[in-house]
Amino acid sequence: MWTSTLKKGLFLIGGLFLGGAVHAQYLRTSYFMEGASSRLQLNPGLQPSGGYFNIPVLGSFNIGAYSDVLGMSDIVGVLDSGSDLFTNDDLYGRLKADNRLNVNLNTDILSFGWYKGKGFWSVNVGLRTDIGASIPKNMFDYLRDADQFDLSRGTLQGNITDMNFKVNAYAEVGLGYSRPVNDKLTVGGRVKVLLGVAHAEMQVDEFAVDMNIPQNPDDPNSWNGTYGGSTTACAHIMTSIKGGGLSFADSYDSNGNAIRQIDGFDFDGGGFGIAGTGFGVDLGASYKLLDNLNLSAAVLDLGFIKWNSSNTTVASVNENADVKIDQSNYQEYLNGDFLNLERFNLAEDKEAASSYKTKLSSTLLLAGEYTFWDNKLSVGAMYGVHFVQPKALNELTFLATIRPKSWFNAALSYSPIQAGGKSFGLALKLGGLFIGTDYMYFGSNSKAVNGFIGLSIPLGKNKPTDDAI
Repeated sequence: MWTSTLKKGLFLIGGLFLGGAVHAQYLRTSYFMEGASSRLQLNPGLQPSGGYFNIPVLGSFNIGAYSDVLGMSDIVGVLDSGSDLFTNDDLYGRLKADNRLNVNLNTDILSFGWYKGKGFWSVNVGLRTDIGASIPKNMFDYLRDADQFDLSRGTLQGNITDMNFKVNAYAEVGLGYSRPVNDKLTVGGRVKVLLGVAHAEMQVDEFAVDMNIPQNPDDPNSWNGTYGGSTTACAHIMTSIKGGGLSFADSYDSNGNAIRQIDGFDFDGGGFGIAGTGFGVDLGASYKLLDNLNLSAAVLDLGFIKWNSSNTTVASVNENADVKIDQSNYQEYLNGDFLNLERFNLAEDKEAASSYKTKLSSTLLLAGEYTFWDNKLSVGAMYGVHFVQPKALNELTFLATIRPKSWFNAALSYSPIQAGGKSFGLALKLGGLFIGTDYMYFGSNSKAVNGFIGLSIPLGKNKPTDDAI
């Protein structure tokens, strides 16, 4: 009744991205690695040991994903499930009422930084993508019921509520500066011009079906009664992308009135461009409380993007409909996809297709570090909260870092929340190569995985000594 492709598409609306990598936008394990330029992404008030030029694209590439329910083994199981996806009792038993997925991808096309007197300047041009999805368990309840539909039962019922999916993709052009105020306090910030590439969201507030059908529909004598039922649909889809978006075709309602109903998505690669503009800022500071104790804090991605009305398309539906089923159309309800766009009757909503703003997914970081052996070894802790949709994600990370030389830094971290205390992080800087992960999983079904790779060459002077400051 349901094709394998449609089933997996619904279930993996955000989940397939878990094959990439966690909720923090950048590698937390690198936070106290003074030889790594990636620490500036976590706090613009921290300074690297020297200037750098990151190799384009590969110089700073980070991908991360998080699910509060599903792990890597679950995703592999979905891909191998065939026609048994929604009848998999083991998978169904692990679902919560609300199942969340978050993914982010960041890469700097160009980035470099250098010391100028007491201050450190940095420039970056990058691409950012944030993805969030919330899939309710009642979608599985409905699909399991439809998948196992039995004509002898004669009824098909289901109610899906509060399902959403959002994507925000944009380019970033940033200019950062940090400077010691005195021998204890260093402050920094980064201003960013944002160029919106694409925004898309789907929100299903409710989709309900309540129908009955004869037990023997192929027998003409079984259609003596009245069969059918009702459907409820309240949903909307919005896209903002230059050279693409939702497409519509003329159709007619039961009264013969023409409506523009959604029929797919069009994309003209030749017209691809900027669909919105915005502004953002990162702020950070570090403070030497004692000779061996440093405290730091940062707020990242305070900002917004305003999407142009000329690049925005919206489709919506809010209706309750009675459906009559007879011998001529019952196969449509048995074999059709009850969640396809035509079933929703989503129609073009020109009034809603106006300019609008979306906030960036901001992050708050608080950290403390205690150093040994003339600052060559340290232990510390960092708390972070990432304000993503549909729910903010929290993480606590404990770190041990060794940095005998600017060209050699290594760090080990442990994060007890997102991976259930069953993972550790590793990061290594060896010359111009930097690699790391916050989640090296002990088991085989991690709900949180990520990875970072960087490749850079030295640029300009090293960090001034305390005497120079």
